[in-house]
Amino acid sequence: MISRDKKMLMIFALVIIIIIVVISTPFVYKNYQQVFNPNKDSDGDGVPDKDDAFPHNPKEWKDSDGDGIGDNEDPDDDNDGILDGEDFLPYADGGVRVYIEDIRVKDFLVGKQPTGKIFIKIYVDDNLIATLPNEAYEIEIDKDYVVNWSTPVVNVIDNVAEHDVKIEMYYYDWLNVKRLLDINGNDASKNDAGKILDINYYIGNKIGHSQSFINDGSSDGNDGLLSKEKDAFIKGRIVTVNAG
Repeated sequence: MISRDKKMLMIFALVIIIIIVVISTPFVYKNYQQVFNPNKDSDGDGVPDKDDAFPHNPKEWKDSDGDGIGDNEDPDDDNDGILDGEDFLPYADGGVRVYIEDIRVKDFLVGKQPTGKIFIKIYVDDNLIATLPNEAYEIEIDKDYVVNWSTPVVNVIDNVAEHDVKIEMYYYDWLNVKRLLDINGNDASKNDAGKILDINYYIGNKIGHSQSFINDGSSDGNDGLLSKEKDAFIKGRIVTVNAG
């Protein structure tokens, strides 16, 4: 039978142990978080410190433009001079890139010669951004070509939703004079404007937004015996990219 003194000693020891546990628990937990928890979140905003640009500010966790001001407070998160409320791409400086994927010249270009030379000019908002390829490209008539050409990235104004992309395809005639091929099958006009592919491109609200285009100049019906146009097929896409 345990004596009264031993019982008191055991109760006292148990109380001491409980006090030690209560006092040491926060310390142990803190060190566990620091050593064993790889997803420590110091400010409790739901973003781990390793991914948090402001680990001790629960109101901020990202700084898209690296200017030291968190995205929630920063009125211009991409530092492009356009306020977020007016910017279609508030976290990136918007740019456009045009890809030409496939082409086919459908009519003889010089007499009945089986080959010809072509090149493409591309404009964004009336500014020439590329001539593709760098030198005239020799092709066989009425043959599909996968070319995968692309323009450099051109910076566009981020608070304008739509941008004008014009694509012109040229060939060289028998006097080595460049002339337009018809790649616009939606416009039956016989003047030069009816041969140019004119696209209104909506930049979207995120990087990677894209718009494909396919057009065949022979679809406009301008193939009469006395007024036959020289037609071509073109396929490609326009992509919104980060110009920063």
